[in-house]
Amino acid sequence: MNRYKRKIRNYLKSLTKEQLIDLIFKFALRSFLDTQKASSTEDAIRFIEAVTAINTIFADDAHLLFAPKEFASELLKQLEKIRGLWDKFPSEIGNLLLKIIEDIDQACEDGYLYVENYHKEDEEFESEDIDDYIFSFMINLPLDMKSDYAEKLKEILNNCRYSSFPSLEQKLSRSL
Repeated sequence: MNRYKRKIRNYLKSLTKEQLIDLIFKFALRSFLDTQKASSTEDAIRFIEAVTAINTIFADDAHLLFAPKEFASELLKQLEKIRGLWDKFPSEIGNLLLKIIEDIDQACEDGYLYVENYHKEDEEFESEDIDDYIFSFMINLPLDMKSDYAEKLKEILNNCRYSSFPSLEQKLSRSL
């Protein structure tokens, strides 16, 4: 553990439970806290807004498709807005994540999302953070949905032409 993390850990250990709770509320994602107290109509609106924003990211004229790091960052930003809705819209969010995998694969097929390495071969798009998000979603699904979703996820990943989700594939194979 580096010195910075050690310093933070020691500071956090010195706090009381109440101080830790206050600190969490101070730094928690606003969108997560908002989704926890929103009405079902507000939840649906938040979900639709995130889906619309994600679709915009994939639009052919989107400059983000030429900037893989920025693309991943913006996609995660939108996904985090619906993290608090996992239990309210598990089927819809699951389908959205499967569509995102297919859309990323198609974007790679269309020549987007390549990491250019001068004097080396170009690399395919990968984002461990996106992989982690999708896997976390899957393991948090209700038990009656989890195995079906895992099978759909495995099938989608097997049909991808590009290896954009290596850590997700590894985690999925270990969990099945």
